[in-house]
Amino acid sequence: MDSIRVPSLQVPLSHQVDIAGFHSEATRLLAQLVPPETVQWSAAPAQTVGKEAVDATRALIHNRAARAIIPQSFIRMSELVVLHRDPQRFDLLYRSLWRLVYEPELRHHLEDHDLARLRQMAQAVRRDIQKMKSKLAFRPLQLKGEAVPVAWYEPTHYVAETVGAWLARRDPAMRWILLTPDRSMRWDGGTLLCAPAVVPPRDPCAARSDAEWGRVLEAMPWV
Repeated sequence: MDSIRVPSLQVPLSHQVDIAGFHSEATRLLAQLVPPETVQWSAAPAQTVGKEAVDATRALIHNRAARAIIPQSFIRMSELVVLHRDPQRFDLLYRSLWRLVYEPELRHHLEDHDLARLRQMAQAVRRDIQKMKSKLAFRPLQLKGEAVPVAWYEPTHYVAETVGAWLARRDPAMRWILLTPDRSMRWDGGTLLCAPAVVPPRDPCAARSDAEWGRVLEAMPWV
């Protein structure tokens, strides 16, 4: 007798680093007893223009019953793992969460492959955040007659918004534009704006004249 194939449940998230969306969907699926092998997660690149929170906030599980059974250590680790560029990160997170809930002794098995992989991914993201903080270099470019510090950086993982918020907190008086292959960011001294990425040459500031690059900046949706 042929086995019955269980159709995949498609779970789209709003963007690549949608930690709140993942926690909301994951707790809903857990409550409905939806096993991880039937779930297919997806997250498209963010295409919207909007404000990004500057104050550091921690991931929260709003469902009271879920808070009682989901380890806090997993919630904290998921904040970092969601920033990893591995396209299977949401599948790994939900599978690990399912196992932690239904196999409580698992949290004591440090050699478990899934949990070890999550720890490796979290550490890689931490390293990438620190590297980006130390390597960012701004140069003044003209934008509507004003010299604005602009930096281009290509992070390994989806850490641009995390680092952008850190920059805004570190020096609120400095205005800047940060460009990455994932998101464009602008800090005006009071609001951190994010927009879809610009796709320039590998070293845009060197490859274009200041005037040419200024025209690219002026065409951006949040200018």
